[in-house]
Amino acid sequence: MNEKDLKQFTDILETFDTAMLVTQRGSELRSRPMAVADTTKDGRVWFVTSIDSAKLDELTECPDVNVTMQADKRFLSISGAARATRDREKVDDLWKDAYGIWFSEGRDDPTLVLLEIVPTYVEYWDRSGLDGLKFMFSAATGSDNGAEGVHGKVDFPKIENDATLRTRRQ
Repeated sequence: MNEKDLKQFTDILETFDTAMLVTQRGSELRSRPMAVADTTKDGRVWFVTSIDSAKLDELTECPDVNVTMQADKRFLSISGAARATRDREKVDDLWKDAYGIWFSEGRDDPTLVLLEIVPTYVEYWDRSGLDGLKFMFSAATGSDNGAEGVHGKVDFPKIENDATLRTRRQ
């Protein structure tokens, strides 16, 4: 894994507060907007959701996901595996009062579950800042210099997705 690309990716990742989570149901792909609860320096993304959500049924069948993020001139695509947890310490760490809209009993709501997305492969594009100006200049002049802006890919080590999703209702 290229550490420079990982750092560029996580720097961009930290700028997003919403994402589209893509799951699979049979042969169909499903997307839904999700509030980003947290991101980590190793590229993991955390979401808060309900145990009763259809997405958890889909993730039980197929934990492979895609998370996409887009804002202004920055774009991310994260392929990975979803893991569900009710880890009390992590819930306390990630809890925001705004989540009370969905969880009437607050952080102690019995339906609250966290989704951790463990990346396996990511791709990012950043056309903001100086690199964005280079991109605009090359587009205007027909030059290939800086035509991509900042673009990178990161392959993560293979992970083993545990049985967390399969035992989520226990």
